[in-house]
Amino acid sequence: MNVRIGTFNVLNLARPGERYYPDEAPYSVAEYEEKAAWTAGQLRRMAADLVGFQEVFHEEALRDVCGRSGRFDGATVVAPGADGVSGPRLGLATRLPLAEPVSTVVDFPDGLDAVVDGVGLPVGTFSRPVLRARVVLDPALDTPATVFVAHLKSKRPIRDPQAPEHDPREEALGKARALVRRAAEAAALRFLVLDEVVGNARPAFVLGDLNDAARAVSTDIVMGDAPSRSWPRAAADRRAYWDRLLYSTYEMNARRVGRDISYTHVFNGHYETLDHVLVSQEFHDRNPDRIGEVSTLRYFNDHLFDSQLGDERRGRVVSDHGQVVAEVSLR
Repeated sequence: MNVRIGTFNVLNLARPGERYYPDEAPYSVAEYEEKAAWTAGQLRRMAADLVGFQEVFHEEALRDVCGRSGRFDGATVVAPGADGVSGPRLGLATRLPLAEPVSTVVDFPDGLDAVVDGVGLPVGTFSRPVLRARVVLDPALDTPATVFVAHLKSKRPIRDPQAPEHDPREEALGKARALVRRAAEAAALRFLVLDEVVGNARPAFVLGDLNDAARAVSTDIVMGDAPSRSWPRAAADRRAYWDRLLYSTYEMNARRVGRDISYTHVFNGHYETLDHVLVSQEFHDRNPDRIGEVSTLRYFNDHLFDSQLGDERRGRVVSDHGQVVAEVSLR
């Protein structure tokens, strides 16, 4: 049995006529129809059994595009808190049965009140509440898996509103503030993952826009540290490391095909993979006790273009991110 798991940043999915940001005009009816048709078409191309969404402003709009896709008839489609006034939220559409209700996590878990040189992290909540679901991968075998959908803080600077615009020093400080928040959110997400995977054979996925590359520090925090070839020496200690790791399907795919040709975002001429599907050791092909393995990884990014190469400008009706789908072959 094969299961397809995907992630999709839909870029401000909101109902027509309703302002989603103070400085953004609402979608017209025509714009919304075009955006809904495009989004539904991408969902058909992805052909996923489960998709985690980012930047959902109205749950009703998410239900609409999933319905138009024809992929999620009778499925679960939710976007908790996406009421149009609470900012962008995360969503989930799954044809797989739920083992328990979908929940969200706003506050950081206990133990994240870290102090560095006498200064504590000034962050205690997720900027976009993490969505947590437990689904049944194979109903015939009653195989549950935990799914986290996340959208970590972007690289966009957190600016002091009193600072002069285009001040290079404030731009540097703003990026540092954004990095502190993203790193803190990554550590908090890591704590949530550890609560699910340590000391058991429960599989897990992390889906979402992590706003950095696979080996960026913040993404590395979410995945955890792997043992080296020679350390730790004790087999039990090495197994403990593997038990708590997550693995990047991006890296697994690049290793298998021998080249890296993937990206999910283009900004100022920089091609980056910001959107990820991370899996626990239960899906790693080197694990003799795996319950499945990642067989393929597909990127849907042909709508992205490099604005540095021409005058073409992307409209609001398509996403500024590519979509990612990992296919898992269950044993």
